[in-house]
Amino acid sequence: MGNFSQSKEITMDSIANYYREINRGFLNKAWRQGPTIGFELYYKSQNGGVEPKFLKFADYEPETREKIWTLLETDGHERLYIHENDLIAYYEKFLIANLVQSLEDEEPFQKVLKDAYQVARMLLNEYFDNIGSTRILRSLDDVVDIMIVCILQGKLEPADIFQITEKDKSHPSHCANAGLYNMFLGVKLNLKSDDIQQLGLGGLLYDIGKKSIPKNVLEKQGKLSPEEWQFIRKHPSAGRKVLNDMKCYSPAILKMAGEHHEKFDGSGYPLGLAGEKISLFARVTAISDVFNALVCNRSHHEARTAFGALMEMKEKMPGHFDPKILLSFIKAFVPAKK
Repeated sequence: MGNFSQSKEITMDSIANYYREINRGFLNKAWRQGPTIGFELYYKSQNGGVEPKFLKFADYEPETREKIWTLLETDGHERLYIHENDLIAYYEKFLIANLVQSLEDEEPFQKVLKDAYQVARMLLNEYFDNIGSTRILRSLDDVVDIMIVCILQGKLEPADIFQITEKDKSHPSHCANAGLYNMFLGVKLNLKSDDIQQLGLGGLLYDIGKKSIPKNVLEKQGKLSPEEWQFIRKHPSAGRKVLNDMKCYSPAILKMAGEHHEKFDGSGYPLGLAGEKISLFARVTAISDVFNALVCNRSHHEARTAFGALMEMKEKMPGHFDPKILLSFIKAFVPAKK
């Protein structure tokens, strides 16, 4: 790579969804993670057209780092962007590679799991809020493998898992939490490691259909209209379609996305499936989904304790969950009650 160069138009992939706006905080973190990292930075030009064009501005390298940092602190500077190819390389070659190195260095499993959880949240945030392309989601596979090693070899307890999770209402946290709870529950159900991996990965991905719901509907505090409710009811199918179109996920993961709002008594949506017609992994995910919603701060309720959430699920939601799986989850968490 060279240094600052003449602007050149990028003729391929010149679509906004393939570019992610960056700031000094992102670049600073990239530098700390890998001082030899290098990637191209772009600026956006409309040029009177409907579709924006992204023009190369500079290479982010040791020689240009200080100049670019100074530029980003200047009022009125151009917004800078990174292409998803470099963004994915940043996650895989540095953030995820650092997690692997942490395992090899025998750092505490709970610390590595916490770091892996944060990387998972970051990847999910890239999809939900920063970049539209689904390619970024593929990097979650390696993060799940690291999480499983930590959970199995670290013999972590429910309190360890619960402490790691963020209790905010964001989509990235919600999915990352469900992935962790799914993996933990898979261990308690004595599932095979491959099944635990599918449960974890599907848990991270199961709710990405929420991206299809208009923001004003998701954030509405009052009662939803029938038309607004239809957006909610369609998000499982929307998520399943997104994952199916990626052509890299198993039928089990697709079912987790499509069936996580089905209820054991058949009163759920979108298909009204009941009992064991709902896939096993979707029945597990339904429990993780509701549990996480209850223990996190929401606009319409205060966060419950882990024990309080489980008791509410058991006593106030009859017919919602597979009773055997819910009992296993309760038995796993009850000893952690203080």
